[in-house]
Amino acid sequence: MDAVITISRQFGSGGRLIGRMLADKLGIPFYDKEIIDQAAKTSGFAKEFIEDNEQKMKSLGTIAMATPAWLGGVWTSLENFESRIYAAEAEAVEEFAKQGACVIVGRCADSILKGKCECFNVFVHGHLEDRVQRVLKYYKLENDEKRAAKLILSTDKQRARHYRYYTDAEWGDPDNYHICLDSASMGVEKSVDILAAAYKLYCAE
Repeated sequence: MDAVITISRQFGSGGRLIGRMLADKLGIPFYDKEIIDQAAKTSGFAKEFIEDNEQKMKSLGTIAMATPAWLGGVWTSLENFESRIYAAEAEAVEEFAKQGACVIVGRCADSILKGKCECFNVFVHGHLEDRVQRVLKYYKLENDEKRAAKLILSTDKQRARHYRYYTDAEWGDPDNYHICLDSASMGVEKSVDILAAAYKLYCAE
């Protein structure tokens, strides 16, 4: 049995890197930014616009001010604005999953694919202190730990709110995943090894 691996992750946990390394280790495709590329083709939104606005529940006022002129003011409803991006990404997730075993990062993939294909759902988390250090390193925040922590907490809040809005479930709830992994304690390489072994056992059932 082959299964699609979905990876949800706390910001700064290294979940994207772990997902890419896991896909390489298993010899299967990895999808993250590719979902944005595909969604752009079907939605009509620019890739940069999707990347800047996906999974962000904004106020109508903020949307109105941030809406590019080429949109012509069509999207005046928060739900329509968010739903157009979500629907396009969901369609991309389903299309990639139909092609067989792969790793898909984020985008509520565990919920979107539920009942549609066999999935191995993963949640990667870590202690805030460790995530702050990772964010400082990879996002070049000039050793501003307070700024890094604020970014982490706000991003996680956005992801939780987005997930709840579209799935009616709680992001990070262990009941939604086959395995929850503390990448801060395990480290990236060991996390990859653990997930690869768990995935092979799952597929052997």
